Amino acid sequence: MNVALYCRVSTQEQAINGHSIDEQLARMRDYCKAMKWSVFHEYIDAGFTGSNTNRPSLQQLVRDTESHRIDKVLIYKLDRLSRSQRDTLWLIEDVFLANETDFVSMSENFDTSTPFGRAMIGILAVFAQLEREQIKERMMMGMEARAKQGKHKGGRYNPIGYDYVNGELIVNEFEAMQIKMIFEKYASGLSPRTIVKQMNDAGLYHKTGKWQVDTLRRLFRCQTYIGKLKHRDEWLQGIHEPIIDEELFNQCAEIADRRGEAHKHDRRDGNLGSYLGGLLICGHCGAKYYRCNTQSKQKNKTYRYTYYRCESVSKKNKSKIKDPNCNNKSWRMNDLDSAIFDEIKKLALDPTCFEAEPAKTNDLELINKKINQLDDQMSKLMDLYSIGNMPVKMLQEKIKDIDEQKTELMNEAESLKDTRMTKHDAVAMAQSFSDVLDNGSFEEIRALITALIDKIILDGDDITIQWNFS
Repeated sequence: MNVALYCRVSTQEQAINGHSIDEQLARMRDYCKAMKWSVFHEYIDAGFTGSNTNRPSLQQLVRDTESHRIDKVLIYKLDRLSRSQRDTLWLIEDVFLANETDFVSMSENFDTSTPFGRAMIGILAVFAQLEREQIKERMMMGMEARAKQGKHKGGRYNPIGYDYVNGELIVNEFEAMQIKMIFEKYASGLSPRTIVKQMNDAGLYHKTGKWQVDTLRRLFRCQTYIGKLKHRDEWLQGIHEPIIDEELFNQCAEIADRRGEAHKHDRRDGNLGSYLGGLLICGHCGAKYYRCNTQSKQKNKTYRYTYYRCESVSKKNKSKIKDPNCNNKSWRMNDLDSAIFDEIKKLALDPTCFEAEPAKTNDLELINKKINQLDDQMSKLMDLYSIGNMPVKMLQEKIKDIDEQKTELMNEAESLKDTRMTKHDAVAMAQSFSDVLDNGSFEEIRALITALIDKIILDGDDITIQWNFS
């Protein structure tokens, strides 16, 4: 009987609970020895959360199970497999049991070969899901409390000009000096591109590298520099030290409004400063859509609008024009963003309404079949050798030949694998979209959108989304 051992631990869980990888493996190996089971392979995901299935070893376990290479999956504890009720039941019912693979959890002392074990799986999965939701709720409450206290929420990306030390924003003198220079230069009338060139020519840099125009433009809307912090869509008073005085900040913000600097982007790729930039394709001519700003005056008041427009229609960059006669519709940015956001939310609620791109599995299945045949040949050779019907030298030659064939097939299989996420994982990601949209940064929201969507084709009023899952 081929038994697969799966273990997972996140850094935080290991520190708190002591469920280290080595400890899990040692106990599972002893269990297999006592049950006289043969260990097929050990699948290890170290440092991965149990809130989703996007884990390399788990994905390999799924592939091996679907190839019918495993008879039983053994874990130390149910929450090592997943903390999501939906993911747990999907793995057990749609992957393991669907491929005639039993599932055993040591700590809970049950397996899916019995009716009682199957019932217990559902019950324990509910509590695993509950624990995850409680952790998430505590995190959100903690972020809310920090915001009300004027404290930065922390995270991977901290504002240029500050370091995050012991839960507080502390002024980084080297970067703060540069922030002040940039605001003063901009207030004096210099353009962002000129300022960036001067900063880089002087050898100045910040925590993530050299100055870029889009990075600099975002400074003029960041009220963190006057002592405030953003929580959801509201700027609250912070307890950190301001770098820029309000008079200079407001002066620069007014200049940015007048020039439209706060929303400019690099049209070479059309993807800076917009959630959908780089994903939008014209259904008439095949050119990309880019973000542009327009304004109109009504009764002595200026109104500014932001659109997505086909590069062929704009005719501003001749090298980008696919069809000079294209007249495809321009979209108000907020309208198109909202339409795409709604589709992502629909995916989370009712995935059956969405068709995934078909995965090319026929060739891969054939290769896996050949690999299994080679494994069978290897087993037969070992049987022949064990009963003395084959010389060692002949065995070595045949094993070498089989290994070479298997390596070649595995390399070919790797090149054919569909690297897109599964529809199941895409739905799990879509279900977190509302939270990310409410609490995440621009970069986090855009990263989630580009992970889910390959491209968006615009044809008049029609919107076609090509999802990035199979």
